Order: sequence, then structure tokens, then C-alpha cells
Amino acid sequence: MLKRLFESFATKAIDWWFRVSAIERFLITTAVALLIAIFGGVPLIAELLRIAIGAVPEGYLNAQGKIDAVAGWILGIGFLMIVVGLGLAIARFAGDAKSRSKKRIVVIEGRGLRDDDGAPLEGTVGKQVEGQVVPVLLDLRRRMDGKVIEPERALDDIAAANRSVLQHRRDIDRNDLTVVYGGLTSVPYTFLTGVLLDDEGDIKTYDWDRTQEAWRDLEGDDDGLSLAIDGIDALSNSTDAVLAIAFSYPIDDNDLQSTFPHPVVRLTLDGMSSDVHWSQAKQNRLAQEFLEVVKRLSAAGVKRIHLVMAAPNSAVFNFGRRYDKRNLPEVAVYQFERGKKPAYPWAVLMPVAGIDRPEIFYQSGNGGGDAG
Repeated sequence: MLKRLFESFATKAIDWWFRVSAIERFLITTAVALLIAIFGGVPLIAELLRIAIGAVPEGYLNAQGKIDAVAGWILGIGFLMIVVGLGLAIARFAGDAKSRSKKRIVVIEGRGLRDDDGAPLEGTVGKQVEGQVVPVLLDLRRRMDGKVIEPERALDDIAAANRSVLQHRRDIDRNDLTVVYGGLTSVPYTFLTGVLLDDEGDIKTYDWDRTQEAWRDLEGDDDGLSLAIDGIDALSNSTDAVLAIAFSYPIDDNDLQSTFPHPVVRLTLDGMSSDVHWSQAKQNRLAQEFLEVVKRLSAAGVKRIHLVMAAPNSAVFNFGRRYDKRNLPEVAVYQFERGKKPAYPWAVLMPVAGIDRPEIFYQSGNGGGDAG
């Protein structure tokens, strides 16, 4: 028990020491060193000389006497420096605490692909970002035997999370608010969350690292890999087109054919992998490439895009944020069900291109679909 208390005290003391500024540390260390040297070092040297040579040289005694004459001044100056250093440190920490109390971090965590709660995103963010953490849990886990059920019910939950962010925007200064998103939810839900949060300023994105089993932010370097485009030149007077984005896994032709009668345009990431997305700069660049392709589809006369994505959650979210709500075609984002026919049984029709509210869009298989 005592050992744990000592270790806790030592850890906090070390953390405090390295957090104080240079001027505060200089004042305190200089004062402590001066006091130790004068009131500990001088007598110690005298004692060592007495042991080594049997007497203290008269010159050293004279110097020690002069030091003793001003010992009171030295003591006072040393303690004054320590008090000033501690005072500056306390004032700084008080100011930082006041600033942190004003700052608010809205942490939106989407849950939908894992049955257990896992490590909460708010815990990770609280250790990395200063401010009061406000968790917004987006729990979309309505599953049976690995299949999403009642997809309509999730739409209201996602809209409620967006309203929560809007409320915080109204309550405090934008400079004091940080919005963080991370999730493990189905592709349609994740894309919709990105579309709805599009206008909410800068958002810090996290993703779940399956190898480390922990949340991780997107602070890696951009490796320069791009999306290869295939099929866009073959479009001919089609008002519907499938846009298949293979970011982390390939998208099978048979799965697409089991669902869609429309022409297919493919975007395939060079070096396709499930572990090449840890760069916000890279995701922003790829999202812009995606946007440019959608513009080309619109220019070719496409009115509705049927979007399928095999991509990490953070990439789906950032692509959704980049989609222009007013000037681009309608987009339905599909849920993949492995081994099913159709392989993409339902989608969320996004609130873009004049559509006010998201809708669930069902596919009957290689034909039309019905909005629900």
C-alpha cells in the first residue's frame, strides 16, 4: 500500500516538474542548488578537509566566515526565488485549469459492429486532448446472427447525435469546442454520419486499430497512394451508376451483379490494404479524388449513384463529409451482406440533392429498389 502511494506521488511529482515552464524551473533549481551548496556543501568540504589533512586551512576558514556573515541574505534570497517560482507555477496551472474548464470536447462514438463495449473512445481522447469531455454514444447495435436488423431505427439516432453537436455549437464559443468522431458502424450509417456532420467545422477523427485493440488517431504521413479509376469512360446515357470503392478489400463482380443492373465505375486504392489509412492528410486527398470522380459522373448525366465501399470506418466517414449536399447526384450507400443474394440488400438514401431526410432503400436483387 505504502509502495503504491509512494509510486503515485513520485509519478505526479515528476509529471509536475516537467510541466512547469523554463523560468519557473530555473528559479527553483537555482535556489535549491544555491542553498545546498552554501549550507550543505561548505560545511561538508570543511569536514572532509579535517579528515583528510587533520585541519582546515586558514584561507578556507576565512572564506567560510565571510559566507556565514551573509548566510541570512543567501537564505532569504534562496527562499524568495523558490516562493516566486512556485507562485508562477501555481498561477500558470490555475490559468491552464480555467482554460481547460472552458474547453469542451464532444466525442461521438459509433458502435454497431462489435457486441462488446470495448475501450470507450472518450477515455482515449481525454488523455490526448485538453478539455471537458462530453461523450455522445451512437449505439446502433441492433443485430441478429451477424445481420443488421431494423435499419430504419438507426436513422433517428444518427440525426439525434448531429443535433447534440449543433446544440454544443450554440452553447459555447467555436474556439472552445473540439468535435471528435470514431466508430465501428455499418458503411451506410458511417457515411450518413459524415454527411450530417459536414458543416460542423474541423473534426478530429479516430479509428479502431484491430492489431493494437485500441483507438488511434490519424496522425500518420501521407504515402501518396491514389485511387485508380476504371469504367467511367464506358458510361453512356445512364441515369444510374454503381460506384465501387475498394480501399481495404476487393469488391467482387459477382456480388455487384447479384444486386445492380447498372454500369459499374471502380475506384481502387493502389496498395489496397486494411492498414494504410492512418493519415488524415491522405484521407482528405483521397476524399477529394472521390469528389472529382462524382463530379465527372454528374457531368455524364448520372442522377443517382449506388455507392458500395470496402473501406475503414474513418475513410467512409471522411468521404461522407466531403460529399456536396447541393450540387451532386443522389447517392444511396449500401450495406454488404456476405453470402446473401442480393449481396447489397439495403442502402441509406442520403439527404443530398434536394432529399430532406435520409431513407432506407431496399434492393430486391438485380433490379429496382424501394425506399422505405
